[in-house]
Amino acid sequence: MNNRVVEYSDSFRKELKELRELPDKPRRDESFTAIAQRIDRMAESGGGVSARDFERYIGRNDLLRVNYLERGVIAAGAVCRIYVADPFGGGGEWGTGFLVSPRLLVTNNHVIKSSDTALRSFAEFGYELDTKGSFRPSKRFQLMPQLGFISDRDLDFTLVAVAERSEDGSAALLDYSFLRLNPNLHKVDEMEFVTIIQHPNGEDKHIAVRENEVIKIGDRNDSHLDNWLWYASDTAPGSSGAPVFNDQWQVVAVHHAGVPETRERDGIVEYQLTNNEWLVREEAERLPDDRVKWVANEGVRTSKLIAKVLELHSSQTERSPLVQEFLDDAMGVRTFPGTPSQESVVRSPILTTRAIESAPDQFSLERRRIPKIKMRPLSYYDGRQGYDLDFLGVTIPLPQLTDKALRFGSLAQVQGASDKVLRYTNFSVVFNEKRRMAFFTAVNIDGKRWVNLKRGNDEWYFDPRLPMELQIGDELYGSEPGNYFDRGHLTRRLDPVWGEAAALADEDTFHWTNCAPQYWEFNQGKELWQGLENFILYNTDQEDVRASVFTGPLFQDDDEEHRGVLIPQYFWKVVVVTDRGGKLYASAYVVSQKQFAKNIPFEKLPVGDFNNFQVSIGKLEQRTGLAFSNDVRAADVFKDGSGDRRLRSFGDIVHPRR
Repeated sequence: MNNRVVEYSDSFRKELKELRELPDKPRRDESFTAIAQRIDRMAESGGGVSARDFERYIGRNDLLRVNYLERGVIAAGAVCRIYVADPFGGGGEWGTGFLVSPRLLVTNNHVIKSSDTALRSFAEFGYELDTKGSFRPSKRFQLMPQLGFISDRDLDFTLVAVAERSEDGSAALLDYSFLRLNPNLHKVDEMEFVTIIQHPNGEDKHIAVRENEVIKIGDRNDSHLDNWLWYASDTAPGSSGAPVFNDQWQVVAVHHAGVPETRERDGIVEYQLTNNEWLVREEAERLPDDRVKWVANEGVRTSKLIAKVLELHSSQTERSPLVQEFLDDAMGVRTFPGTPSQESVVRSPILTTRAIESAPDQFSLERRRIPKIKMRPLSYYDGRQGYDLDFLGVTIPLPQLTDKALRFGSLAQVQGASDKVLRYTNFSVVFNEKRRMAFFTAVNIDGKRWVNLKRGNDEWYFDPRLPMELQIGDELYGSEPGNYFDRGHLTRRLDPVWGEAAALADEDTFHWTNCAPQYWEFNQGKELWQGLENFILYNTDQEDVRASVFTGPLFQDDDEEHRGVLIPQYFWKVVVVTDRGGKLYASAYVVSQKQFAKNIPFEKLPVGDFNNFQVSIGKLEQRTGLAFSNDVRAADVFKDGSGDRRLRSFGDIVHPRR
């Protein structure tokens, strides 16, 4: 993303040029108070301060302690490159950003202009070379504007929340450091040098260490100019949003623009090039930035940025807790737990390198597919009725969650639904916010009105009624070797596809809220889960299928984690039907993928038989912690069975029509 161009008056550009060329620039404030405050800022940084630091400040030496290098490496860990996808599917653009808290990053407004832009962007950390010149494994994180988003066009900054885990689930955001922003003045002065860490043009991480002298800081006579800091530095396209540091690794500005050498001839603005030629502005703006002659670079001052965030956050009706925590920490009200107060370069409380050390080859940047984020507007879900309790002529309510079920996670809050039920076309989802998948789904099936829709290209969507970070997307499924896990529908795609809204019901089943990780053979095998579904539904009443079906994962304490997700070992299904005389029948089933959800291998595909069981409704309630209605319990065709019935074939099923 090219440097934003800022054009000032001839007199102001002349002032910047003169200041840049002066061998001995006057400081803004030589008072004892100003010097003392500058030393205070050095001490607050956490890197230590000595007499030599004071000597360097007043220009008598250029020595830096060796911890400058070590602290710089930690500071660089907070810097990421940001990819912004084109909304119409064309090529995207790159910028730079950096973490300013354990969950928030800062970049330019001209990089991420809105929350919609953030939703089609990602932040990539660790895209850099190691000591041998090889690329380190990098990690990509989704942006979460719904959890925190503050942006200002005038000061050209955006503060946005980041997902807790990487898209592939193998790294946590806490694996990276963050840069605490200090709202106080006197963190840098004219004639001091600044350092910029950046991803020029989306390339690997670079650093501009010297030849980047501060030219001018603000302007006390002009409120707009007072927002900025000007400096000479080697920056390039894609550097927009990079942190600008003092020698103590405190962020003094966020880089955002360059001031070009310009002139006006006959009403036409021209830019000067590095070869001293002049070119009309429109043509010069199409050239690479390194072809243009720059008077100075410009960044928004940290103190002004924090003040603006405080102003905008205070005016919001619904204030983000993440933004409030950031402000409390910056202002010294309440420091982030486990972090030293005021220290500028902060190792996160749970800093770990295990994700980098153990990252498997197959997840390298070159071979990994970038998940796309798809989300419809809230208005798209207007009028959804969801599961109908009275569909069978007998009221069959949704099962209740007992304390046993709730110990695996609480019900997720659903925007616009006080009962916390996600309603779709002909089915509903009750969602577990801790496990990030459904407790269960409930669907009505009308075989008489069923529509045979041709399956198109599967496109899965996030549901805006739930926080995006609660929904497991393609970070789990997108790059599995051998496609180890399928995106398994809980409510089957075919089940709610009936009536006038059949096409809408088909689309509704492709929501991540209706998805669970299922081993591919388990999900697709005609003799396994899919076969069991087909058999139950199409042998209930061959003349006129009408049923309500409940489906869900069976959560357990020993479920194993894969890419940050606990993989269910079992799935269950309860089918409730009525015959032509109105009599109610119910049956319950549990199917296992335990051998594929335990000790998940990648060296070879697992083999072996699946364990399929028919169980009583009461037994299923004990295992899941769900409570079905008395009518369902009484209608159980297997309630008199002893224990679990092993299903070797469909002929073993105790069925209401047998």
